[in-house]
Order: sequence, then C-alpha cells, then structure tokens
Amino acid sequence: MQALGKEPVSALTEACAMIESGIAGWRRNGLGPFVVETTAADRQVVGQAGLMVFDARDWTPSTWTDAGTHAQPELGWALIRAYRGRGYATEAAAAIRDWARDRRSIDRLVSLISPGNVASQRVAERLGAVPAETVTPAGTGRPTVVWRHQLCG
Repeated sequence: MQALGKEPVSALTEACAMIESGIAGWRRNGLGPFVVETTAADRQVVGQAGLMVFDARDWTPSTWTDAGTHAQPELGWALIRAYRGRGYATEAAAAIRDWARDRRSIDRLVSLISPGNVASQRVAERLGAVPAETVTPAGTGRPTVVWRHQLCG
C-alpha cells in the first residue's frame, strides 16, 4: 500500500470500500481490478492487478468521459508481501495488458511507479515497458515515474 501512496487496510470497512471502488471502476470505465490468486488447489488470493483511467493533465484517477482526450489507462498491480518475487505480478499484468489490447482496443498503456519501488520497476521491465517521464500526481504530491508499455501484437 505504501507504494500506492495509501495506508494499509486494517478494518473490514476499509476493505469493503476498496472492493466497492473497484466495482465502481468497472461500471464507469469498463476497467478495474482483477484478483490474483495461486493456481494451487487451495487457490489463495495473493493480490490484485488491473486497469484504471487517469487524467494525464494532473495524473489523478478519472473516467473516460471526464478526462476526454487526456484519458490514460494505467496498468497496476499489488501483491501481499509473502507472495512477491514469485512471478505472480508479471504473469497477471502481462495477461491484463494483452486483454486490454485485444479485447478493449486500448493502444496506449502506462504504469505509474514510485521511484523507490524497485520490485514494480522490474515487473515493468519484464513486461517491456520503459520509463518515459516523472510526474507528480495532484492526489499524492509524490514524484512518480510513468512507464510506457509497448502494445504490439
């Protein structure tokens, strides 16, 4: 959560609010989070990965309609610490990137990554993304690197 500029979720009401926010994204934009889980028989939830829309004028969450020509889809991921480094984020993000291109006709995709988040930078690199610019989203006030994905295929 720190890399996302958020506090850890510690109460059921906070978790419910996060889930509702994700559902709202699907309703507004046709994009949102996916649950990332193991393939083992116990199917453990290990995190989430998905898409959301940002307004590239100030890098705040938005909708296709509100951002208009400044709408920028973003691919993000977050895993439970115990499951990091096992390839789950890369596998999930690659599948979502390809789905966005093939099923949603998205031709521009970025990932917003904090400069100190080396693990997410490595995931982005494995996905073929490259750092393009550093921005300061209005909502966080923290410098963030915009990684641009190549959507050929």
